[in-house]
Amino acid sequence: MLQRISPSIHVETERLGSNNGIIASAGRVVLVDTPHRPTDATEWADVAAAFGAIQYIIHTDHHPDHTIGNAFLSGTVVTHAITRDRLRDEPQKREYLEYLYSFIDPSALDDERSFAPRLPDVTFTGRMTLHHGDLTVNLIHAPGHTRNTIAVHIPEEGVLFAGDNVCPQGLPSFQDSTLERWFTVLDELEALDFTILIGGHGDVGGRDLIDRYRDMGREVVGQVWDGMQRGLSREELVEGVRFPDRVHVSTDRYAGYPDDVCEIFQVRSIARIHDDLLADPSLASR
Repeated sequence: MLQRISPSIHVETERLGSNNGIIASAGRVVLVDTPHRPTDATEWADVAAAFGAIQYIIHTDHHPDHTIGNAFLSGTVVTHAITRDRLRDEPQKREYLEYLYSFIDPSALDDERSFAPRLPDVTFTGRMTLHHGDLTVNLIHAPGHTRNTIAVHIPEEGVLFAGDNVCPQGLPSFQDSTLERWFTVLDELEALDFTILIGGHGDVGGRDLIDRYRDMGREVVGQVWDGMQRGLSREELVEGVRFPDRVHVSTDRYAGYPDDVCEIFQVRSIARIHDDLLADPSLASR
């Protein structure tokens, strides 16, 4: 269901995959992330067209739940430079996508566009500003969930798209992160001026979403740290510690990822936490 969250910004939060934003001004549209399922991306093109011509598509990171749908949409693709590198040099394997689509969107298997998102046309490294009608769209490198995650800040409307640095729906996979970046970026986002926050997955909220997400992270880090203090091995922790996956699983609205893929995300995430805590125990108190 499309929500209007400010005079110029609408958001869809109820699909499998990332939240998708429309920033509309002066008969033109900037999109923030694209639908995960190609079927949804095709529908999203029609939804966006009702607001005007798509000028830009911004991706907050390189993961397929943010990028794969851009092949079904027009507009100049803008990302962090590392996002382009990852999409070009480390594309998702076709076999993996075929397996994934067989669960989440079988009709996508018959469309070649489903297997190769468009590479970004414009990239940046630190910050970049798009002037969009009367709006300022600030793109801010905010490495947390990934090294290349960006935040999108629209100061005139008091809106922040945080990407997967903040996920009200629950913890995503953080195999591409480190604990230090994971928590530091939350402090950096808090320093921005906004009243409305759109996370990577889940309901729209306010500034309190950052604290709620920080608490989710602290809980799972605490479980791993407690196990390490009790002498559990890396293998035992990877086998025994789990956090609720509300991002990739099926709901009454859509089919989610297969169980084995969700398990891989869990294993890699817990291993990441263990390794970071082993290298720097002070991270346990962040």
